[in-house]
Amino acid sequence: MVGSAPRFVHDWAPWLNIDTEFAAVEEALELNRAKLKPKDLAQLMELSARAKALFLADPEDTNGKTSEGLGLLWDMVDILDAARRRRVVKGVPDEEGEVTGD
Repeated sequence: MVGSAPRFVHDWAPWLNIDTEFAAVEEALELNRAKLKPKDLAQLMELSARAKALFLADPEDTNGKTSEGLGLLWDMVDILDAARRRRVVKGVPDEEGEVTGD
């Protein structure tokens, strides 16, 4: 997502846009609800909504809001990485029965 911000438009995939990208993020978070603490899921959803709003407010990357939105995406990565680490430390297996932090 970082490479296609703030508009999330791709020449090779004209059907993709900011709405489809953020809908995919929200769907992925929902699919992984069981792997996340409720407060982490809520925070991730809130950060996603805020990031999308910032990107929409700076479609040409000229007013600094895109940089703010990118920071929120990296904050989301940090939360997800922490969740993965917790699963590995606790020895929680993934869908394939392996402890990988997936």
